[in-house]
Amino acid sequence: MTHVAIWRKLWRTRAMLLLAGLAGVVAALAAVGGAAGQSRARLVPIGAGYESDTLELFAAQAAAHDSDGVVTIRVLPITYHLNPYSIGGNVRRSNLELAQGRADQIGEACVAVAAAGQTCMSSVVDIQIRRDALDPTRVAQLGPEVDGFYILGGDQTVAMRVVANTPTEAALAAGYEAGAAVGGNSAGAAVISRYMIGGYLGDNFAWHGLHQGALDLWYGPDEAETRGLIFGLQEAVIDQHVLERGRTARLIQAMVEKPGDKLAVGFDWGTAGVIDESLVVRDVTGWYAAIALDGETYGAAAGAQYLGSDPAILDIHDVAFHILPPGPYAYDLAARQPWVDGAAQPAPDISGRNFDALLAPAGAGALYVSGDLSAATRGAVMAEFVAAANAADGPTIVLSAGPRTRAADGWGRYWRNRLRGMGLDERPALLTLTPTTDQAALAAQLAGAGAIFFTGNDAALMAELVAAMQAAGTDAALRDWWLGGGVLLADRAAAAAVGAAMSAEQTPTSDNVEYQSSDSFLADYVNIQPGLGLLPAVFEPRPLYDYLYGRMVSHVMAAPETLVVGVERGAALRVTPDAVTVIGDEAALLLDGRYATTLAVGDNEAFAATWLLLDTFAPGGVLAE
Repeated sequence: MTHVAIWRKLWRTRAMLLLAGLAGVVAALAAVGGAAGQSRARLVPIGAGYESDTLELFAAQAAAHDSDGVVTIRVLPITYHLNPYSIGGNVRRSNLELAQGRADQIGEACVAVAAAGQTCMSSVVDIQIRRDALDPTRVAQLGPEVDGFYILGGDQTVAMRVVANTPTEAALAAGYEAGAAVGGNSAGAAVISRYMIGGYLGDNFAWHGLHQGALDLWYGPDEAETRGLIFGLQEAVIDQHVLERGRTARLIQAMVEKPGDKLAVGFDWGTAGVIDESLVVRDVTGWYAAIALDGETYGAAAGAQYLGSDPAILDIHDVAFHILPPGPYAYDLAARQPWVDGAAQPAPDISGRNFDALLAPAGAGALYVSGDLSAATRGAVMAEFVAAANAADGPTIVLSAGPRTRAADGWGRYWRNRLRGMGLDERPALLTLTPTTDQAALAAQLAGAGAIFFTGNDAALMAELVAAMQAAGTDAALRDWWLGGGVLLADRAAAAAVGAAMSAEQTPTSDNVEYQSSDSFLADYVNIQPGLGLLPAVFEPRPLYDYLYGRMVSHVMAAPETLVVGVERGAALRVTPDAVTVIGDEAALLLDGRYATTLAVGDNEAFAATWLLLDTFAPGGVLAE
């Protein structure tokens, strides 16, 4: 049966399907889903927001389908209500008023891109609960005249409980199969992924994205409600707000968990793209970028495993990571290849890839690079450092950085008490590092230590303090002490300081974390300054908790030959001449630009990159030995 014939049959028999029950709907939808494997129209996922350029991208796809001079767009508020089964009159009217405002915006976008002779009609179809999705009068508005279906933001899990296995879904599937564009933002982008991310489960958040069981992935069978739209993209999982809300970790887990090809694409706030019939992600438009994750090319997903317990953490290696901003960048899901300027970028040979550069030089003492131990003051990292400090030849020093002596002293006292509580044999000496510190005196005191606990909270301030240490030669004194066998733990901002370079940026707050997360994918946003240079790498503490993926990418763009390692709260790297191992309760991430075939910026100054490699290491994971 041809695609048009399938559509006509579905449309003629919608009333019969209502009478026959949902079993008939499921069968009809399954037929369309099978046919969709042969030919696809265009999906237009928008990460979030109702920005004019992303709406115009959607409207242009609808206009391309127009055959009668009227670009007809139907706007669906299926994501709007909190209860998929009942709604009050006042709430319905309020939702419709909001939805109509969005329909007006989409209509204006259509007018902006319509060709000469085309007119635009954008209207809301009042489908908010499941009863609406079964109503023939409402479903009749989703007919063959429609050129584009736009699904509003809200709650994707509500949306699927409203429309799954209903005549509404059948009409959407038929329209899509006939060539109508189907798009939406935020939750509306989520539902056009057949394997749909419903969110996080329980009390989990973005920083739990690698925890087994944290992700609510809806990949039920066709007859279930726990899935995305039946005609949605099957080859990859789609996520939204991906940069803004630090969702790379959960997208990796969704990629691993989805059936079939282990691929994923994510679109950020104010950013859209088109996924066309050839399975090419193209025409990225908007403020930031899209990303593509590939767990197939280098066997990453096949070798992935969850390690440990309470929780188990995803350990996966050699994930290909591509960043696609506006400009000549696309990604071919079928070939698993990025495109630049219309040319495919073949996968580079990564045989022999290793992280031996992270090993400490011969004779150096143990170095613990920890993300933030304030969340695990009695954890494995603290316990191991205390044991090493007790065995060291010399006293232990707490070196605390702060803007003023009093603040640094108070923070240092906190950690001195924690170390004593964990069994440190002697009361450690407390030294402060501030803009007024006597660097010569500090260097002399550090030289006599057996172990140093180096801590600070503000990486922007730490970069200034590192510059002062370098000007006075204190950095060389610290490095020589460590190379001679001293035991050093560097926590949080101090962890950022021990690498070759560091992000001289303040810790994000709840008010600005999402802005900085997206903006850090823009060129020249992250202030990069020299670090102490103990290791030829870059370290970012709390990458999951503070959404610091963009900072990690910024360092790759600045120095692609330098490995960038993110260390999460409660975790540390134990670095010795013999091995580099993750210890503690959480994960480390590694971003590698050494094999990248493209490092550039898009038309909006967002980063463009092809064939970056991303690894995650669960506790116990060995990076080098």
